[in-house]
Amino acid sequence: MTDITELESRLSAALDRIGQGLDRIESGPRGDEEGLGAKLSAQQQANAELEGRLKALREEQDGRLAAFEARIEAQNAQMADLDGQLQALRRSNAELREVAGELREAMEAELADPELIDRAMAAELGALRAERDAEVAELDAVLSELKPLVEERD
Repeated sequence: MTDITELESRLSAALDRIGQGLDRIESGPRGDEEGLGAKLSAQQQANAELEGRLKALREEQDGRLAAFEARIEAQNAQMADLDGQLQALRRSNAELREVAGELREAMEAELADPELIDRAMAAELGALRAERDAEVAELDAVLSELKPLVEERD
């Protein structure tokens, strides 16, 4: 009989432990679910904030990129203009050298040719104009580079 009583008490103790375990299981996850739900909500809110900041950063980057592209286009146009002016200057200088050589030969031969003198003067004036135009184009390029720097300081 003592064996039966002992088994009954052991069985009763085991059932009590099982009941306590079930109580913990039933109450535990619900509490955890509420905590997890709050954590999930906080993470979703943080994620939404980060996505908003990322979108703002992308828009800012796109704006900067567009500004840089416009600036590069303007610089390329200025460089093309400057290159054209330098090519004109080279052509003018080549013509001036040619006419000056002809004028020098005419002077050595003591043949004063008014047409040759006129050509020499026109070539010299053309060279001066081309040089001035090249300098203006170069100054425009320098000023366009300095302007953003000055505006940033203000």
